[in-house]
Amino acid sequence: MIDDGALLAAVEAATPAGLDVMRFVHANPELAHEEHRCSAYVADALERAGLVLERGVGGMETAFSATLEGARTGRTVGIVCLYDGVAAVRPDGSIEAVHSCGHGPIAGAVTMAAAALASLRDQLAGRVRVIGCPADEIHAPETAERGGGKLLSAAAGLWDDVDAALYAHPEFIDTVSLQSRWLRREHVVVAGARSLNGRPEPPLQAAAEIVGANALDVMVERVALDGDVEEGTGLVCRAQVLVFADALDELEQRCAALRRVVSGGEWRSGPTVEGVRPDEAVKRAVAEAMRAAGRDFVADPPPLPFATDFGNVSRRAPAALIGIGRPGGWAFHSDEGAAQFASADGEAAAVATAQVLALAAARLTEPA
Repeated sequence: MIDDGALLAAVEAATPAGLDVMRFVHANPELAHEEHRCSAYVADALERAGLVLERGVGGMETAFSATLEGARTGRTVGIVCLYDGVAAVRPDGSIEAVHSCGHGPIAGAVTMAAAALASLRDQLAGRVRVIGCPADEIHAPETAERGGGKLLSAAAGLWDDVDAALYAHPEFIDTVSLQSRWLRREHVVVAGARSLNGRPEPPLQAAAEIVGANALDVMVERVALDGDVEEGTGLVCRAQVLVFADALDELEQRCAALRRVVSGGEWRSGPTVEGVRPDEAVKRAVAEAMRAAGRDFVADPPPLPFATDFGNVSRRAPAALIGIGRPGGWAFHSDEGAAQFASADGEAAAVATAQVLALAAARLTEPA
């Protein structure tokens, strides 16, 4: 196995290239499935580091696969790379792409880790494959329409030959998450006629019922009413609702209950975002990597209060969703958070993430 000290030195040598990627991504935010500049910039940096690129994978224009072949026989480790911006809704209703979730540091960190491993290729076992995944942000318009990049890459089979999958994200503590939520986006259309004579209007009733269903585990994402203003003409309610649960059977029950609440209508279900399933051996390798990098490791973290489509990857390959902690955490999805991720703290998080990813990957590529 590659010596830890040599690998940490290689990460340090790759830091300028990684921070360049981080700064470019942060300064050029793009929404889900529209990350043409950022995807190309990250992919080009990985290609310069010696990885073999395949672009437009999994039926997604802004996804890519970048593979590093080691000199020795071993296993395949896949690493998630992100680069989409948050779809921030401004007070005037406009949507602005903003990097307030740490995807700049993630892109920079993955570049650093891959470049460090590439510089020690003659000592590396197996292979490392970076999967560039667009559309991490659940609420972005194109994610709502098409699905997230990790979910779509899993459905396309991009993780099927991977022996271990790693996904690192800035967090409050250094850990591997053991549980996240399940999620499904439900769409409904209710059509009817407008009335000025006090008669019930099914679309308006449906809108009220949908808003009334909003609770901790059912989040109304969008409700719109369209129609003519004259009596007796058409009126349509269109709505999107996010349904959360802690297990698949619970999710099915909540989706069925939501459909019973809303009178009539045509329903359509989006793909299921699955709960994360950690692997003990991969978790152990990450814990060792964190200690080798001089970091603490929280072995029993609280459940994540949200859903991530890395859960779909984790159910197709042994996996670890890695948290890289910062005292006080981060102001996610806010302008304050965007400033934090562009700061020296964001750069430090990128370097720490690169160290953990490189150390963990080097361990996991070794023959079983």
